[in-house]
Amino acid sequence: MKTVVVNVRLLTAIAAAFAVVGATAEPADNPAVSGNALAIINASLIDGTGAPPRRTSINVRDGVIVSIGGPPQPDARLLDAQGMAVLPGLIDSHVHFQAVPGAVHRQDNADARRALMHRHLRAHVANGVTTVLDAAIASEALREIRAYLAAGGLGPRVMALGPTFHNPGGYMDGAALSEYWAPRWRASATPDDVDALYREYGGIEDLVGVKVAATHGHGSPIDIYDTHSPQMLAVIRQRAADHGRPIYVHVDDHRGVNIAFGLSAHALTHLVGDRPSGALLDRMRRANMHVIPTLYIYESFTMRYRPDLLDAPMVRLTVPAVERETARDPMVWDLYFKRFILLVAPDMPEWLAGWWGDMYLTEGRMQSLVRNLQENLMLHHEAGVPIAMGTDSGGWPHMPNMFHGPTALREMELMAEAGMTPAEVLRAATVTPARMMGIEDLVGTVEVGKRADLIVVRGDPLKSISALRELEWVIKDGEPRRPVQWMAQ
Repeated sequence: MKTVVVNVRLLTAIAAAFAVVGATAEPADNPAVSGNALAIINASLIDGTGAPPRRTSINVRDGVIVSIGGPPQPDARLLDAQGMAVLPGLIDSHVHFQAVPGAVHRQDNADARRALMHRHLRAHVANGVTTVLDAAIASEALREIRAYLAAGGLGPRVMALGPTFHNPGGYMDGAALSEYWAPRWRASATPDDVDALYREYGGIEDLVGVKVAATHGHGSPIDIYDTHSPQMLAVIRQRAADHGRPIYVHVDDHRGVNIAFGLSAHALTHLVGDRPSGALLDRMRRANMHVIPTLYIYESFTMRYRPDLLDAPMVRLTVPAVERETARDPMVWDLYFKRFILLVAPDMPEWLAGWWGDMYLTEGRMQSLVRNLQENLMLHHEAGVPIAMGTDSGGWPHMPNMFHGPTALREMELMAEAGMTPAEVLRAATVTPARMMGIEDLVGTVEVGKRADLIVVRGDPLKSISALRELEWVIKDGEPRRPVQWMAQ
């Protein structure tokens, strides 16, 4: 049966006049409709609380769920979800809006990057992601996003980490990850630097934590970056407590995890590739230290060998054509692989780096690294460490295909392929990150009083997480649109 969105009062007249049940219609302007009331009927509701699916109705007014069950409000638009599942909107716990895929290779100017960033905001919602956590963004860029959304721009609920702290010579310092991150954030060498960074982010809403770079490299045996001294880490920990912001830590090995413990960290923004011990996992569980796996990072390299993935329907709909063209260009992949090797091994001669990249970053090796992370994910999950789905969308500006939006579903499929059940993956993409960010009173489950951030899909996502690819509607703050409509601003 096709989806129906019409005025409740008109439904009876339409049925009587044409004797048609389930006539197809899109949301329409109508003087009889208040515009702020929505009723979803015949929904197979997966509410995210752990309750079994149930057939029910959901009433929304002014973007808030006002009742579950009962008749539609008389002035509501009607969305008939017959044969479909309704779920909480998805949450991506690790994105970077400042990072425009492929920007370095195209040499995008600031205006082009800004326009693409605005499109990325819409792309997340079109893919069912109604809330994101930007895990490192300069205050200037975050203020611009806030202004764009406040002026009516379409996008998800944007939470953020700020400030971000890195040592001079540390990860994210200087131009190591390209000036295409501009505007950039400053290093924190002294307590005064830490305080200045807090002032820089002053007055920005929805900052749910701070980020600390506690990484020494990129998984290689060579230490590339300097981390903060114990004295500076103590300052950062105290200031975070003073400001009431939990600490999220960027790590690449267990030395970074130990730094995170010293910071009483709330979350790790990546899953470490080294196999964890049982004692470490138990310590993480007892500390309620969340892990954001970002499995897709390694798989993203394999698109060089699978350009057909760029023709997937949601990629074509939501990824800007210029970014898809960049990701098809063999020369871009040559430059990216060379640049990645130079980041991992900065002392390697440039003439050797390109060759080494081709030999090292093969499809088989990247798939092997993904499998290793999947095994580690299951060790954490089975030990009771809370898992929050995150993609690292954007990544570095060198990366040609860390796309904003469609990467979320692939991340969830990789989690399911690792061994998590579909229900567990959905939990990692809804209620767990909501609780991690302290916004579980707003989103994460479908309950009365929460924001009406919902997705409507065909198929049963509790049987296969890939059912989310059959996305019919995304409802953000009570506004229902099809994916193509979210992209059509």
